[in-house]
Amino acid sequence: MKQSTKGVFLSGLCYPGTGQIFFGRIYLGLGIITVSTIALLVFIYRITIRIYRSLDPLVEMLTTQSLTFQKIKILFSQTGYAGWDLELISLIVFVFCWVASSVHAYYLGKNASRSEHR
Repeated sequence: MKQSTKGVFLSGLCYPGTGQIFFGRIYLGLGIITVSTIALLVFIYRITIRIYRSLDPLVEMLTTQSLTFQKIKILFSQTGYAGWDLELISLIVFVFCWVASSVHAYYLGKNASRSEHR
């Protein structure tokens, strides 16, 4: 397997930043892992809180059989913090780290294989 393919598999399939660590860019890899982990944890925490706050009113609606799509939409817009801003930002940051880490690991692998052939 080519070095560039290994780097993409590590960063793309395992976790963002692992390809950088594989190619010796330890501080860059740890930085990407840290930012990705924080973004992912913020996203999971915020979604969990939003769901938790919606469960009691949702169960009440289910027992009274007055559940409609419009009521669910209103319920989710009322629960949570101040909209979906932080969830969306953290998801975008995680996806950006994932894509950038994969592309960077690919180029690191290309450079490593070029230097081996010289």
